[in-house]
Amino acid sequence: MLDPFEAALKNAEQQSEKRMLEALAAKPAIFSYAKVKEEIEDRDATFEDLRQKYEADFPELSDSKTISWTVNYGKTTKSVSNPGSDKVYEIKAEIENSKAFKDALKKAKTDADKNPECTVKAFKKAQSKGEALSGFKEFCLTKADALKTEKPIVLLPSKDGRVYEQRTNEIGRFTAPAENIRELESITPSFESALPKIPAHIFSKIMGFFKSISDELHYEVLVHILYDTEEKEYIIKVPKQRISHVAVNSEAEEPYPERYIHVVDFHSHNTMPAVFSETDNDDEKETRLYAVAGRFDRTFPEITVRAGCAGKFIYLPPEEVFEGNFFGDFPKEWKENIRFAEETPRRIIPHIRRFFGEERI
Repeated sequence: MLDPFEAALKNAEQQSEKRMLEALAAKPAIFSYAKVKEEIEDRDATFEDLRQKYEADFPELSDSKTISWTVNYGKTTKSVSNPGSDKVYEIKAEIENSKAFKDALKKAKTDADKNPECTVKAFKKAQSKGEALSGFKEFCLTKADALKTEKPIVLLPSKDGRVYEQRTNEIGRFTAPAENIRELESITPSFESALPKIPAHIFSKIMGFFKSISDELHYEVLVHILYDTEEKEYIIKVPKQRISHVAVNSEAEEPYPERYIHVVDFHSHNTMPAVFSETDNDDEKETRLYAVAGRFDRTFPEITVRAGCAGKFIYLPPEEVFEGNFFGDFPKEWKENIRFAEETPRRIIPHIRRFFGEERI
C-alpha cells in the first residue's frame, strides 16, 4: 500500500507537471527565419501556410519543393514530413506529450529549460538624407489613411516598390508615380559588411580546389564560406552535390548550427567566363554574398562577386569582400619609360592625360 505522504507528493508532482504542460501548450509557437522572429497566431496553420505567408518578404522561400522545416522545442528537434498537411500546433502538441519532452522538463534546472520556446524554422535544402515634408504634404502608409487627410498632396508607398503622389483638387483625386521627391534621401544599391573581410588563405584554398576540379574533370563545383561567431573566424564547407560540366546541384542535409553564419556561396565555372548564369539568378534568392570564378585554363582566372538582396543583386569589387590587394601599388617612375610610337587618336587623349599628367602631353 502506498504511503499517504508519498501518494500526496506524487499527486502534487503530477498536478505541477500538468499545470506546466498546460502553460506551455498555451504559449505560441515562434516562426524563426534569418533575423525574423514572429509569433504564429493561427493555430490551424500548416507549414505550407507559413511559407506562403512569408515568401513575399523572403523570395528564397517561393519554391515549396526546396524548403524543409524543423520544430525545435527545448531539447527536442522534429523534422516535418508533410508541410502541406502537417499543422504547426499539432506537431507542437505531439512534442509536448512525448516522454522525452516530459522527462527533459523534470530534469530542467534553469528557467529557460523549464519554460522552453517552440521555434519553427524553415531552411532551403537545395540550391540549383532629406527635407521635412511641406505643410501641404503628408506621407501616408495606406490609401485609407490618405482619404482621411486634408492635405492636397499625399505620398503613398505601393507594394510594387514605388512611391506614388496623390493630388486632390476640386476636380477629383489624381494618383501617379512620384519623381524627384526632395523630402526623401537619395538611396543607391549598396552593401556594407558587418563582418571582417575573408582572409586571403581562405580565398586561395578555394581557388586551388576549383582549379583542381577544373583541370581534372572540367566540372563546376560549389563551396560555402561560413563565419564562426564563437571562434570569430571563417571556415569552408563543401556541401554534398552533383556536379557536371555546366551545372552544380547541391542539397543541404540540415541547416548549419546557429553559431555559423552562411556568408558566401562560391562556385566555379571551370574554363568558362566568371559570369552569373540565369540559373544562378533564379537560385540565388537568399540574402547573402555570391561569387563565381572561371577561366581556370588561364594563368589568372576571373572572379565576379555580388551581394544578393532578396533576388536583387549589387555587384562588388572582389577586394571589398576578400583580403589582399588584387592590383598592387607600383613606383610612379615606371610610367616615365612609356612613350607612344605613333600618332595618338584624338579619342584616347583624355585617357593619356589622366595616365601621364597634363604636363607630359
